[in-house]
Amino acid sequence: MKYLKIFLALSILLLAACSNDTSSPGSVVTTSKGKVQAHGRVNQVLVIADSSLWKGAVGDSFFYYFNAPYILLPQPEPIFDLTHMTPEQLAKQPLKKEFRTIVFLADLNDENSVTGRLLRNDLGPEKLQEIQKGKGYNVTVGQDKWAIKQLLFYVNGFGEDKLAECIATNFPAIGRKINERDAETVKATAYQGGGAANLEGDVLAKFNLNLRIPKGFKQAKYDGNTNTLWLRSDEREIIANIIIHKLPYKDKSQLTKAGIKKIRDSVTGIVTTQQPNTYMRINDVDLPLFVENITLNNAYTVQAKGVWDIVNDFKGGPFVTNLMLNPKTNELVLVDGFVFAPGKDKRNYMQELELVLATASF
Repeated sequence: MKYLKIFLALSILLLAACSNDTSSPGSVVTTSKGKVQAHGRVNQVLVIADSSLWKGAVGDSFFYYFNAPYILLPQPEPIFDLTHMTPEQLAKQPLKKEFRTIVFLADLNDENSVTGRLLRNDLGPEKLQEIQKGKGYNVTVGQDKWAIKQLLFYVNGFGEDKLAECIATNFPAIGRKINERDAETVKATAYQGGGAANLEGDVLAKFNLNLRIPKGFKQAKYDGNTNTLWLRSDEREIIANIIIHKLPYKDKSQLTKAGIKKIRDSVTGIVTTQQPNTYMRINDVDLPLFVENITLNNAYTVQAKGVWDIVNDFKGGPFVTNLMLNPKTNELVLVDGFVFAPGKDKRNYMQELELVLATASF
């Protein structure tokens, strides 16, 4: 539980606002003329650092933050997939320079550091002097240095202590920027076949809700008595699901942690398996239920993330729920996404579902 709390805290940091230490790209931005498209999968990060630095306390600190488990998955999966190379290795493998996300990690006090020399060259003497007179550390963001749509972070400090402080301070901002850039690819993957116009029209008619539903989803079940719609997609290696439910807004207790748990558990009884007497529920015993208040497309929303399981069956997985308040109709609409993918990594699929749910608007 001790380590779980640490991991959750680190993951939640991704939701924080960007740090002021993450400065504008400045001199490291170059033109895209004659360059190829950057390559690499979402959530992949190539770290360029001297071997001694990476194997020491600074490398441990970087790994601690960036490789921490992604929030609330049944089996641990890292926030980012890290690959380390030295500048010498990068020079011998020029194709790696076209990677989509690169982090340069350097101690600027080390005159013998090859990575440090690279940073000094890219940042320039004025920027280095500004960093040294300031906090002694900095993150400068660059783009398109060697490829189109490439994102680079120059993480630096004058001394290893300052560099470690820089990593801890700027992790939320760096993580958020990577996620925002990757969102374009995640969204393109989710909607690679287009949208399901017939289902979108059905959702609009039943729930007064605009929701962009990826092609491949089909209606699994609709309960008119409870006004609950269950959609599912079996077209890929996982089973992706969306549940939509509408109910009257009565009081603020519905918009609490206990309230959203009660509503979701009452709704997901629509999900059953072939075993007798089965139904879905939130499992907040093995992993905690994480709840926060957000604004989604101008609608006050309570968002819950956690894991689910099936009573009287051996099935489970992660979910995300948005409970949205429509003040014009005095109604609540629950939009829930969950996956079932035994033995498969689920992080990227959950990111896709989160983006799909984020299209919901009244």
